[in-house]
Amino acid sequence: MAPPPSNRPKVASRLAALALGVSGLLLAACGGPVSLAAPSVPHRGALAPGLLADPAGTTASATAADGLLAVASALAPVATSAAELPAAAVSGTRSSGSGVDPVPDPFYQPPSPLPPAPPGTLIRSEPIPVGPGLPAGTTAYRVLYHSESLAGTDVAVSGTVVVPGGPGPATGRPIVSWAHGTTGIAGSCAPSLQGIGSIPYLAQLLAMGAIVTATDYAGLGAPGLDPYLVGLSEARTVLDAARAARALVGSGASDAVVVLGYSQGGQAALFAGQIAPTYAPDLFLTGEVSLAPVANVTELFPPTLGNTPDPLAVYAFMTAVNWSTVYGTYPLSQVLTPEAIALAPAVDQVCASTLSTAFAGLAADKVFLPTWRRDRPLQRLAELNDAGGTPTRAPILVAQGSADPLVPAPSTAALVDGRLCGTDHDTVDYVVFPGADHGTVVQRAQSTVVRWISARLAGEPAGNSCTTNVAPS
Repeated sequence: MAPPPSNRPKVASRLAALALGVSGLLLAACGGPVSLAAPSVPHRGALAPGLLADPAGTTASATAADGLLAVASALAPVATSAAELPAAAVSGTRSSGSGVDPVPDPFYQPPSPLPPAPPGTLIRSEPIPVGPGLPAGTTAYRVLYHSESLAGTDVAVSGTVVVPGGPGPATGRPIVSWAHGTTGIAGSCAPSLQGIGSIPYLAQLLAMGAIVTATDYAGLGAPGLDPYLVGLSEARTVLDAARAARALVGSGASDAVVVLGYSQGGQAALFAGQIAPTYAPDLFLTGEVSLAPVANVTELFPPTLGNTPDPLAVYAFMTAVNWSTVYGTYPLSQVLTPEAIALAPAVDQVCASTLSTAFAGLAADKVFLPTWRRDRPLQRLAELNDAGGTPTRAPILVAQGSADPLVPAPSTAALVDGRLCGTDHDTVDYVVFPGADHGTVVQRAQSTVVRWISARLAGEPAGNSCTTNVAPS
């Protein structure tokens, strides 16, 4: 669920970001003073003192707390200099007590109140550096645009748009809308803060004449709460990013759109296909590409609580914490251990690379209560955010690594065979790459994905295997 290794922010940089606020995390967990400001999400509050320690300072339960103490230790700061923070993530000085979520530059702050406008309407744009390796004449922009929140209200969302140089066709250039993998839930985890370097296949897509747009998702970059792994919210921002690209480029952009997503973004791409005919009838969705999709969200949560390291524990933790606020249908005390609840504010303050490093080796029984599966609201929400169940008009390419430990190939095969092909009767090409894991599948699938998108934009008919095809290794 994390981005490919080449695109991950360096752990050292993210730990440096902890220095201005999370220095209180371990102290708070062990009964010491709290230096963090209260997070923006009201119900989580500040890190509660005493949850991991008794008054004498010893751990309350060696079996329950030791793992969470290790997480708190891993989240402790390793640097205190603001100069060590990523330059693109900070503008000017930090507000007092701002914690570890850097204050974005003024570009990301929408007008207040936000004047109402249709989804996809541009709020503002500004040119950003392009970097080497892209076709001559390429231009890139950060954009702030209107979208629709999960509740149906107007919300500002940030992202990027990259436009090829030279004249385009008279009918306008097609658009590829990129949906990124998990970067985190904190506002400072927005990919656009780092420019356009994390967009895969960018040079190839520009070379075929496509405009490429990349949403940050709601709540990343622009203010607000990021509904993590909430398919409907993600899909709206992905489709509205394509609308924003059309608004930016004008007649130089056509209505033809391909959605390309990875991991969390793979879920977003599938949901975009499901809602496009009703939510964005002004767009002609010609294809969806879903790489290692988190499409069976119900499988993210552990069916049994083992005491061995669980690589999905951190993502299940992020989701449970986030959904308790996004949906408000259950308290964290029904799902998470008190020790895990003590660490919940970190979800809103650090990015996924830091959290996943800190949670490495942690077993699920340190995070979830033994009775968590009795919490039907959480299970119903997971089922709500499982992709599939609504037929998709556009053809779909699903690419999966056979050695993926985070999104296992059998899970994706069940999605394709059981829902996309079996129930929805979609047009699907499912390709498995032998030996590829969650990070390497993006590079391994490059030629397959680029050829498939090119064929869709050229109007060629899509193949419909609805079986597992093994790509050459």
